[in-house]
Amino acid sequence: MSALWNSIFYNPIYNILIFIIDNITFGDVGFAIILVTIIVKLALAPLTRKSIKSQILMKRMEPEIKQIKKDYPNKEEQAKKTFELYKKYGTNPFSGCLVIIIQLPIIFALYYVFYKGLSIDSSIIYSFIQIPTTLHTNFLGLLEMGEKSIVLAFLAGLTQFIQGYLATPIKPKLEIVKEEDINAPKTFQEQLSDSMQMNVRYILPIFIAFIAWQISAAVALYWITSNVFTIVQEWYIRRQLSKNSI
Repeated sequence: MSALWNSIFYNPIYNILIFIIDNITFGDVGFAIILVTIIVKLALAPLTRKSIKSQILMKRMEPEIKQIKKDYPNKEEQAKKTFELYKKYGTNPFSGCLVIIIQLPIIFALYYVFYKGLSIDSSIIYSFIQIPTTLHTNFLGLLEMGEKSIVLAFLAGLTQFIQGYLATPIKPKLEIVKEEDINAPKTFQEQLSDSMQMNVRYILPIFIAFIAWQISAAVALYWITSNVFTIVQEWYIRRQLSKNSI
């Protein structure tokens, strides 16, 4: 399984990094990390769009799903009406998860390339890729990619917080709801959703900042680039979908 993962995901991304270091950034590892991250994120853009579209549709369906639960206490009838609603919107509750699962091996491979360090492993470099003669690991003359950087770690956490905040917007306090809905206890699914949003918005940025600081500036730079790209990408995709009314 490990050999298959390396052949399909890790080795190709690693070779792209080596190619860029030797031919585009002329040995500069920092800029190569940024370029590789952007290339991979661009390749995943169609899947990301589907995931965001699924999130928007599921959010729009929430009031109707709640109404179905009120109008049809019978679980079998409830499931039937909910299925009809999914069909009406052209989505399903697992579509977003499926897209994320497809992306995970690629994201992990990208992360692992930088996690393993910046040394050259000639045993996995393709025959048509030239091995760089020099590596410049000092990014912008200020940050050593192989060492820890509290500044980049903080920026990794900050950009993750912004991304999480945009992806899980806080519901407006002035939202008009019925009195019985205000006093009604939250379902387990609603409690779980609120808990996950809280973790994504506040806990995950702290975790990422800590891990980025513990490993290296290279990993921190990868996270910053990935987060900034995702922030811009989500804003653009949501704007386009909103214009087209999905």
